[in-house]
Amino acid sequence: MKPFLYAALAGYLVAAIHTILAFVNKRRAVERVSVLALAFGFATHTAAIATDWITDGHYPLFHLHETISFLAWTLVIAYGLAVYRYRAQQALGVFTLPLVTGLVLLSHVMRGTAVGAPPERVLSGDAAWLFPVHTTLLFFAYASFFVAFAASVMYLWQERELKLKTFSAIFHRLPSLTTVDDIGTTAAGAGFTLLSLGIVTGIAWSSSRTGRAWHNDPIEIFALLTWVLYLALIHYRAQWRGRKAAWLGVAGFGLVLCTFLGAILMGGYHVFG
Repeated sequence: MKPFLYAALAGYLVAAIHTILAFVNKRRAVERVSVLALAFGFATHTAAIATDWITDGHYPLFHLHETISFLAWTLVIAYGLAVYRYRAQQALGVFTLPLVTGLVLLSHVMRGTAVGAPPERVLSGDAAWLFPVHTTLLFFAYASFFVAFAASVMYLWQERELKLKTFSAIFHRLPSLTTVDDIGTTAAGAGFTLLSLGIVTGIAWSSSRTGRAWHNDPIEIFALLTWVLYLALIHYRAQWRGRKAAWLGVAGFGLVLCTFLGAILMGGYHVFG
């Protein structure tokens, strides 16, 4: 529902602005405003998704605006979990909250644009329940990979300044290299697990729906490439810990973007982004 989404947009915008200010000025009062605004934005955003689900009568991932809004919602959850564990609110917030605000705004602009097949055709058959499970797992995987990407960028920034021995104000406001590396490792592992489960449930749903597990669809190809890259990253994490792992985190998120955006532009079998 639009009123809830407008409220969420306002909350996220205030949270993003105050997070940036807190990152620059290190003021606790500003940080508290950011936390309260984010909590308000997330609550109203959740209400907007639930209201649309009830009103439209289908899982909210069939139109482009629903897809973008849902992705923003999962990003907030992934961000919240990372902050709860690592206390890196300001550094991660500078990456995440402006993106969340932009996605919610974009969902307003794109409202009413269909991604693919109508809900009635997709949510048919005995395995229809697999569609929401499949898509939800993938979107949380995307959100986890974004956290890993943000951690990778922070690592590369710090590592470069350490090598050059030029320490900017940003350097002193980022978490330690060990913490950043740990965030990237945990987020990549969580994303890989969610992506694996998403692929498995997608194969089961596709087989039930069409009798085929593979359709040579752009999303399927990019998802498989992403899975292979993160498998290599996790498998060789001990040897590649640090700069190489950070660059792989950046490359992996590039494939995630291809999965989410490129596949929509190229079309294909899937109905979600």
